[in-house]
Amino acid sequence: MISDPDILAAYHAEGRGILYRYRRHRGAWRPHLEATKQLILQAMAACPDRRSVAVLGSGALLDVPLQALRAAFGRVVLVDVAHPWRVRLRAALTPRLSLLDADLTGIGGRPSPGMAVPAPPDLPAVRSADLVISLNLMSQLAYVPVSRLEELGQTEEQTDAFAAGLVRAHLDWLRRLPGRVCLVTDVTRIVLDPQGGVIGEIDPLYGLSLPEGGTEWNWDIAPLGEMAPDYAVRHRVRGYSGLPKG
Repeated sequence: MISDPDILAAYHAEGRGILYRYRRHRGAWRPHLEATKQLILQAMAACPDRRSVAVLGSGALLDVPLQALRAAFGRVVLVDVAHPWRVRLRAALTPRLSLLDADLTGIGGRPSPGMAVPAPPDLPAVRSADLVISLNLMSQLAYVPVSRLEELGQTEEQTDAFAAGLVRAHLDWLRRLPGRVCLVTDVTRIVLDPQGGVIGEIDPLYGLSLPEGGTEWNWDIAPLGEMAPDYAVRHRVRGYSGLPKG
């Protein structure tokens, strides 16, 4: 749970920005959203026990096959730092669907310069879930905290190190969970010129190496003109229907 209202407002603003961008580019996003849903369905099919499923970073449910999860599991828990009001309303009206407000970075509020990377929170609803889905979340964990640390004067080297620690802590936490884990994350951000040529690439995981395997696809998250008239941004996404334990 976020204790700082300004930080909570920043997370809500980030969520609204994602939803607005989706509405502007539904067609470009559709292949990614469908690939994500299909991976989740594969994870669900391979899950022998189906008492509960926890969806981390559920957001506006754009990439969640919610009806299928509700049909298969006794309980569906949506975990997010800032649930949209439409999702809150839906949960209030839907049996066996519950919300959990949680800051999965473990910070719980405003980060401070020089702070150590915290451990992810211990959430019983996640620890006991038969299936845990980390959903286009891992590379986004550091965005709001790093923005605040930059405002407080942290250097790029310091903020990158902190961000890398958050990403590593999330992956390690997922790999220790007892249930099956489905992970979806972008692994490369590709900047394209108007002709589709590669201008540059950014590592959103700050050097973290993922386990072997998984399935990859493209997500045209910001088509030409969305961020600038002379470039587009594409994410290379990797998904695991069953993340290896470690």
